[in-house]
Amino acid sequence: MRIFPARCIAARYLRRILTVAVAVVAVNGEAARWGAAAQAGVAAFLAGESKNCPGCNLAGANLKRRDLTGANLAGANLRGASFHRAVLRGANLSGADLTEANLNKTDLIQADFSNAKLAKAMLFEADASRADFSRANLTEALMGSIRLLGGRLERAILTEADLEAAFLNEASFANATLNGANLHQGRLLRVNLHGAAADSTEFTQANLRDADLSGAVLRESVFYLADLGGADLSGANLSHSVLRSANLGDTKQAGTIFTGAMMPDNSIHP
Repeated sequence: MRIFPARCIAARYLRRILTVAVAVVAVNGEAARWGAAAQAGVAAFLAGESKNCPGCNLAGANLKRRDLTGANLAGANLRGASFHRAVLRGANLSGADLTEANLNKTDLIQADFSNAKLAKAMLFEADASRADFSRANLTEALMGSIRLLGGRLERAILTEADLEAAFLNEASFANATLNGANLHQGRLLRVNLHGAAADSTEFTQANLRDADLSGAVLRESVFYLADLGGADLSGANLSHSVLRSANLGDTKQAGTIFTGAMMPDNSIHP
């Protein structure tokens, strides 16, 4: 059996320790350089020298009335930031965290909010026509009078969101979650709600003409005085919903469930 001198073993361990130490220094140096670059990027963005700051920490930033047309803020931390009356037309905010952000009266036309976090965000009177909110989290978002004409909200979460008097013509909410949402007096002409989950949702006086509600779950929702003329209700579950004084003319009702619903003539469906 070969026996190694103690000094050889000690030298070997020393070399290993030095190798690890060099690696740690290199990693820390690289991290410091990245950190400095990130801080410089944030400073340039806040100073208006750049419109791009993907992944930046901009929580609570005041960006009111800023022209951020085409900006890249993908994955950025924008929690509580204010974009009041800002222009974000065509901007990339995919995956960004906009929890409780102020987007009131902003120009969001064709902006990308896919997979973004917008819980409790404010979008009152914003123009988000043709914007992409697919798979975004808009839980309890305040979106009164928003314009979302032709918007994409497939698989978005809008639980208890306020969309009163919203302009949603031809928007797609396919497979979205709208449980407890408020769409009172909303304009939803030709809207796509196929497969949507919308239990206990408020549609009073909403215009849903020619809308696609096929396969949607609308239990205990309220459609009082709503216009559903020409809508596709095939396979939809409207059990225990309120359809009093609603217009159901020319609707498709193959497989529609009305169990316990209050029908337009005030009768209760068996």
